[in-house]
Amino acid sequence: MILQPETLSQDVLAFMRKTSIMSAAINGAPPISTVLLFTVDDDFTMYFATLEGSYKVRGLQKDGQMSIAIWEHHELYLQGSGVASIVADPNKVTKIVDRLADSAVNIADFWPPVLQIKGHDYVVFELKLSWLRARDLSDTTIVEKTTKFMEVPLDE
Repeated sequence: MILQPETLSQDVLAFMRKTSIMSAAINGAPPISTVLLFTVDDDFTMYFATLEGSYKVRGLQKDGQMSIAIWEHHELYLQGSGVASIVADPNKVTKIVDRLADSAVNIADFWPPVLQIKGHDYVVFELKLSWLRARDLSDTTIVEKTTKFMEVPLDE
C-alpha cells in the first residue's frame, strides 16, 4: 500500500477495518503479549473483548497501558500505544460485541475464541491511542537510512 500524507488517516482506517487483528503487549505482572480481534471508530478509538479474570484484564486494570502492532505482509505495518479502559455501558458493550462479530466474518480461517465466550464472561475494552504510525511494506527494500514510518494524525 503506497501511503500518501493527504489520505493517510483514511487509508489506515480502511486497513485496520479490513485486518481486524492486532498483536498487543500489556503491562502486566508478568508482561503479557496477545493477539486480539478489534474494531475501530473513525477517531481511531479501538475496541476489543477478552475473558473476564484473564491475565489481560488484570494487566490492563493495573494502569491500562498497552502497545499494539497490526500488519499485513507486503502491505502495511502499524505501531501504536495508548490507554485501555473497561466499557461499562451494557448497551455500548452489546453494540461493540456485534461489531467484533462482524469484523471476524471478513477474516479467512479465523474464529477468535472471544466469540465463543458464553453469557457475560467477557470484558470489553476501549483503547484510546496516544500515537500511531504506519509503514508501507509494499517496498521490498530492507536497508534504509531514514525511517519510512509516517505519523498518523489522530485528531482529524
